[in-house]
Amino acid sequence: MVTLWRGLEEVMRLMVILSSSIALWAGAAAAEGWSEYTYPDLGFAVSFPSDPSMETVPYKTADGTTTKEVVYTSQQGAGIYSVAVVDLSNAALDETAAINLAIQQLRDKGDIRLDIPARVQRNYGRQLSVVGKDGSHSAVAIFLADHKLYQIEGTVRADSDDPNSGDAIRFQQSLRFIGDNAGRGFGPDFGNRQFQGGRRFRRDGNPADQTAPAQAPQSPNNGI
Repeated sequence: MVTLWRGLEEVMRLMVILSSSIALWAGAAAAEGWSEYTYPDLGFAVSFPSDPSMETVPYKTADGTTTKEVVYTSQQGAGIYSVAVVDLSNAALDETAAINLAIQQLRDKGDIRLDIPARVQRNYGRQLSVVGKDGSHSAVAIFLADHKLYQIEGTVRADSDDPNSGDAIRFQQSLRFIGDNAGRGFGPDFGNRQFQGGRRFRRDGNPADQTAPAQAPQSPNNGI
């Protein structure tokens, strides 16, 4: 009985510590000004640390089709946070080829240390970790939904005072799909669909040293 009581006391102590840590994390996220921005026309929402800029640039697909890419970018300190959305509705290529091209473009920029299947709601894609040739570290996710390619990328520059900052992963994990994209999956099946991890952003099983990071708390919707 004494052993059981001590065990319960330890569980309660750990729960208090965990609750305090979550509260501090949430408070820090709010204090830093992270807010969720929604883009109904493009079918996604994501949390930025500041108001993002927007630009539209040409994008050449794997089959040679030229289309447009809309890029939203926000910077805070040594962190760069971007979401790129490419319209593939007129491209004659399959989803796997589109994602493979995006991964190859990342490989041209640096060393891919992690490349695994990922899922947000019912949309499948890839989750990657990239060490850039310039010494930067990036957390990247690539998805396809409703004939659009989504690439979300959080980067910590090499000159950062906190190279192990979790903000890049926090940004990557904040992606969610809205509207029709939230209720149906368009991405290819990358094999094993037994996923584990956060409620929205999930990934398949990996070794213990590659455990999925916790989902960062969301800031209030800015209603954009």
